[in-house]
Amino acid sequence: MKSEKKSVTVKELLDGLGDEMKFKVISGFNGLQRSITAAEVNRPGLALAGYYEHFAKHRLQVLGLVEMDYLKNISSSEHSERLGRLMQMRIPAFIIARNFIPLPETVALSNKYNVPIIRAPGITMRVVNKTSMWLEEQFSPSTKVHGVLMEVYGMGVLITGKASVGKSECALSLVERGHILVGDDVVTLKLTEGMFVTGYANPTIGHHMEIRGIGIINIQSLYGVKSIRMWKHIDFVVTLEEWQEDSNYERLGIDNNLIELLGMEIPNVLIPVKPGRDVALLIETAAQNEKLKKLGFNAARDFNEHLIASMKKK
Repeated sequence: MKSEKKSVTVKELLDGLGDEMKFKVISGFNGLQRSITAAEVNRPGLALAGYYEHFAKHRLQVLGLVEMDYLKNISSSEHSERLGRLMQMRIPAFIIARNFIPLPETVALSNKYNVPIIRAPGITMRVVNKTSMWLEEQFSPSTKVHGVLMEVYGMGVLITGKASVGKSECALSLVERGHILVGDDVVTLKLTEGMFVTGYANPTIGHHMEIRGIGIINIQSLYGVKSIRMWKHIDFVVTLEEWQEDSNYERLGIDNNLIELLGMEIPNVLIPVKPGRDVALLIETAAQNEKLKKLGFNAARDFNEHLIASMKKK
């Protein structure tokens, strides 16, 4: 089932991004549980100048060189009035880029209104971009699916199907052939950048895999770090099902079968499974075929057009 996070706290931001960005809270510690309800961040230049219409008060506020220089060059009373008004609007927090040191008035207002002030050593645009990307990931629609996510010839392949159809065994065979495992059994999907369905390994399961008759194995230990990765954009889905003699399976592959994941349509390849079929080889072939389609080459369509042209000549 699709879910979408409605908010994150300032503390969650610090826990998730603080080490990478070297964030340091210097005041307003009582406001660390404030909620951030928007993925975008804001630079409050106009608001600091006294124009409050359309001020994005629900966003994180980033103060860069321009904003800090402006605050230093206005009077103490103007500084307190304008910054105090913003803080009373219940903004989540201020992030000060370039490790600028806030004025004493800023720190006093931060403690008074419990609005955290966070220093970051990065340049302003890096702070804006990295913070926005992290927040966008938190707010992205997500879901969990039962299946195996692999990288096969550079293509993200989500292998699905009913229990005991052989998903894990197929994935193990692909790893043996040199392909890469992202996650087995439970895969978390997120819509990233508004256009990619991205699958992530389950942090609890990691890169362990259950093989019936053998038990739990660790892919990284057996095949090395080159055999795993933590995430991958999904290029197509493979659905495995037990072979049914009365089913009319695809013979030409002209029609594009699609499946919807998080509102995005993803190509879906149905592969029937029965003894003697090398399913791993079929998935490798499907991956290369999908890659060719992305490059504009469609073997089934080209063959069909050539066949029709030959028939017309006769």
